[in-house]
Amino acid sequence: MFITLLLLAFALSLVFVPESQAYVVRTYALVATLLTMWAVTWLWWTFDASGHGLQMLVILGRSHIAFGIDGVALSLMLLTSVLFPICMLLLRSVAGFMTFILLEVLILGALCVLDLLGFYILFEASLILLFLLIGRAPYGSLEAAYKIVLYTMAGSLVLLPTLFMIYSECGTTNVLYMTCASNHQTVLGWGLLAVLAVKIPLMPVHLWLPEAHVAAPTAGSVLLAGVLLKLGGIGFLRFMLPVVPEFCVSVFPLVATLCLVSFLFSTLSTLRQIDLKKIVAYSSIAHMSLVTLAIFSQSEFSVYSSSFMMIAHGLISPALFMIVGILYDRAHTKFILYFSGLGASMPIGSTLFFLFTLGNLAFPLFPNFIAEILCLVSIFAVHELLAYVFCICQVLGAAYGFWAFNRVVHGMPRGPSDVTRTEFNSVLPLLIGTVWLGLKPMA
Repeated sequence: MFITLLLLAFALSLVFVPESQAYVVRTYALVATLLTMWAVTWLWWTFDASGHGLQMLVILGRSHIAFGIDGVALSLMLLTSVLFPICMLLLRSVAGFMTFILLEVLILGALCVLDLLGFYILFEASLILLFLLIGRAPYGSLEAAYKIVLYTMAGSLVLLPTLFMIYSECGTTNVLYMTCASNHQTVLGWGLLAVLAVKIPLMPVHLWLPEAHVAAPTAGSVLLAGVLLKLGGIGFLRFMLPVVPEFCVSVFPLVATLCLVSFLFSTLSTLRQIDLKKIVAYSSIAHMSLVTLAIFSQSEFSVYSSSFMMIAHGLISPALFMIVGILYDRAHTKFILYFSGLGASMPIGSTLFFLFTLGNLAFPLFPNFIAEILCLVSIFAVHELLAYVFCICQVLGAAYGFWAFNRVVHGMPRGPSDVTRTEFNSVLPLLIGTVWLGLKPMA
């Protein structure tokens, strides 16, 4: 709590800093995010992993607004604190530093808050910053910015009246006290499903994600793929399953259908994309549909498998977006048709691209392999046919992954320079985390 307040004060102080001081501000912003990473690492070190309950509870007065962490939230907080220093190395403007530090405050708050209305306010507040980030001039896209806001607000308008109704009945929206809302399980369940399905996202409300990735800068894509998509997953695990369990069981056939359609549509769409960012974005939709189905299976390993899949995806997908950003800095384009033979002129960059492509395809010794096996085991425990279909459809992932890699790396060389030492050091923490979790997943 204290660290987030310091980050908020630091972000607000940047309003009065001119753009000419961007280099100095980057140093202070990097130090601030590293201090946050140290604080979250200390929480991880002191966390009691033997139990499954909430720890480090903080309740603010009589408002019943509580903050606490469990294993899933702590893992995502650690991932968030690792990604933000990397984002600081990718930014160039004072406005960008201020926007990302405010986003870190909102994301850490959303991961810790135990109040449904507080969670709603925190992740809706992040939409304002995302709108500014994606719709920036002259490189952004106002159409993509409006699309992400309208899609999310459409789901939010379904949930907000439900929250007011629950508050009028229970006097609180704290998840620890919402068992008295069992009379409104159906209404609350549909409201939560509407807003979280957009956030994660599932078909047919997924179209904002590829457009947002294309319009966002590299740091925005890293943050969007690594952290912001995971707010939908933490919403399912923390609020839907404990508060409306009967609704989750009754709606499983619909969710399973949506997840299967999302997986098939995103992988088949990826085969026809010519924008490298859209290829990685559609693969993110496929992975998050598998996460959602594993959550709603409610089997023995559903929570562990889905959370591990979110962590694995939060390491590999941002690294792929960083590699696309490096290619864009060299060629000033993201269209795959303009790349060829980069293996000859960019051996280090091609090696990184190859390793993270293998990780994205769930190759053995990478964390995505372990995560997808656990997710499929969770699905197989409740629906064997669905698990078999997902196993067969994994071939489509290998098709688009290796097609994109071969098109970029092999062929006639074009001759851009290799990755710099700074760019390699930016990707290195994600590579270390990927190899570490692939070899020692129980860490």
